Amino acid sequence: MKYILIFLVITSTLYAKKDFYYSFIDGKKEQIEHSQKEKIILGNDKLKAIDRLVKDGKIDDALEKMVAFRESNKINILKSTVELLYSEILYKTGTKKNLTEGATVLEKAINTSVINEGDLLEANVLLVKLFVQINKIKEAKYYAESIKNIFKDPLSLAYGKISEAYIDTQGKKYSKAINTLYGILLKTDNLKIATVVADELYDVYILSGEKEKAYDLASKVLEKNIDYYANDSYLALIKVDKLIKAKMPFLAIKILNALLDKSTDKGSIADFKFRLANTYMTIDTTSLEYILEAKEYYKDLISSSSANNYKQESKIALDEILLREGKITPSIIIAKYRQDEAMQDKALLQELLNFAAKHDYTSIAKFKNVYKNIKISTANRFGYKDIKSIFAMIDAQMIKYYLENDKCKEINELFKTLDSFSIKKIVKESNETIGVLNCMLEDPSIDSFNPVNDALKDSKNGLAYVLLEKISYMLQAYDKGIDLTKSIDMLNDDKIKSIEFLDRFLLYGALNNSFSMDKFFMYAKAHPNFIEENKNNPPIIDFYYQYYLYLLKEKKDGEAIGILKKLYATQYDMKVFVYSPYVEMQLASERKLNDDYNGALRLLDEGLKNPRRIRPNDLVQIYYQKAQLYKIKKQTNLYKDMIDKCKAVDKADNLYKDMCSKL
Repeated sequence: MKYILIFLVITSTLYAKKDFYYSFIDGKKEQIEHSQKEKIILGNDKLKAIDRLVKDGKIDDALEKMVAFRESNKINILKSTVELLYSEILYKTGTKKNLTEGATVLEKAINTSVINEGDLLEANVLLVKLFVQINKIKEAKYYAESIKNIFKDPLSLAYGKISEAYIDTQGKKYSKAINTLYGILLKTDNLKIATVVADELYDVYILSGEKEKAYDLASKVLEKNIDYYANDSYLALIKVDKLIKAKMPFLAIKILNALLDKSTDKGSIADFKFRLANTYMTIDTTSLEYILEAKEYYKDLISSSSANNYKQESKIALDEILLREGKITPSIIIAKYRQDEAMQDKALLQELLNFAAKHDYTSIAKFKNVYKNIKISTANRFGYKDIKSIFAMIDAQMIKYYLENDKCKEINELFKTLDSFSIKKIVKESNETIGVLNCMLEDPSIDSFNPVNDALKDSKNGLAYVLLEKISYMLQAYDKGIDLTKSIDMLNDDKIKSIEFLDRFLLYGALNNSFSMDKFFMYAKAHPNFIEENKNNPPIIDFYYQYYLYLLKEKKDGEAIGILKKLYATQYDMKVFVYSPYVEMQLASERKLNDDYNGALRLLDEGLKNPRRIRPNDLVQIYYQKAQLYKIKKQTNLYKDMIDKCKAVDKADNLYKDMCSKL
């Protein structure tokens, strides 16, 4: 269809030439009589008027007038233009019947020499397009080849190649068509040819999926030669439709504004305004900026004193805009448009968005099954991909709102109502990942953990991995916890590894096998800085105890005593005597070996005092050890007192009890 511009330019030029030609001689080079000349001029004027209708996009009107003129025309000199324009109009109707008739009429006119030499190039180009449209590719190729064989000038050869590219495009040979058209663009310095070729190339780019190239090309055409469209509203509106379909509304708006600037016809002005308004409404954004542009055009059409066919549609569109602005409530729209499914759908979507804006998530949950049926086209109209993406957006907003208001319980309850896909989508698209995971720690659930873990397992978010590992430990999902430790190791981030250190200790301990614990303690030994950086973290007490036993097993007594002292100091600082009196008794033994008897006695006294409840077996052991220390110090009375206390302990059953009993 892009070639039509060329046809019209040529036709316009021929009209001018014929005005001059008709003024003097006929086809036999004899002077034309005045009355005949007047008939020719009158006929030519009628053809110009019909051609103007075509340019204005009024194809049905043009066809009606053309049929009448063609049937009544008796002027031979006009027959070439008549047959060519008639075929062009038939082509532009786009119906199979008219396309077939156009091809038949034009081929006959060419072969019977009705088409004069000046119109022959245009006729052949049009015939190629007609044959392609009715799927007569063999015939189309014949006439495309004829163009190159008959005409040898650069302009004609270019049109021959354009015709061949058109055939290749219809045959889905996009690469070949692109190469042909791009080759013409590189060689031509003719703006008209360049524009026609670029317009055709745009279509091929779209068909081949090269949308960015198509956009760039269309932008350049509008920048260099927007008059190509502004002077022919038929071509312009076809291009507008293509641009809108390809999601390039701003280029369509540029063409429509150019048409509006040039038009003086009130009917056309109303048409362009309505199309402009509708195009603004198609812009893919949730912002109200562009629908407010549309609003002004709709208001103009409604208030116009001139008759137009768009008043009622503009009123409906204006109500939609007022709805989206919040100036009309959804309930009013629903009541007003009971028989209009599209408006009902828009009202429902706006109601959903209104509830979300007010954080009324209870109402959203209540009517969610109704909102799920909102059509994709309605969601697109409001700037959203689909209703699922709207719910995901609302869920993300809900998460943020709940976090800001310390409502972790609501987040966990929400996750219990969502499917895995929705949970993953929320977590992936939310900027509140850490907040969500902290909430999940309060009430962990395997049903929410699994999709969240899947969503974040490749995120390379170290802190998220740490929190997920904590949750996996709480849920006893130890295998997934181990996988998370591997993900953390791959980050090579010592800060994260230090934060995770004691969580890893708890996780490996939960596996309940010596191999896992040995593996962890080797890791700890390789990273002593992690131990130091976690010295104020309460689980370090358990770590010190387990690590002490491990070092003893490995015959590293010196290192073990160092860890035991840290355990003692940490328990004392935190006032958490989890491993008393064991710690004090072990340290007392170490003091005794170093002949620090008073230090050993002090530690044993702490061992009696620190535990909230001491076991009988530990009690008799402490009494016995104290007795031995007093014996060494020759404090006989204290020695006997300890032995008596040892004997008096009930429910003790160990070696120390037996030894006390024998003294």
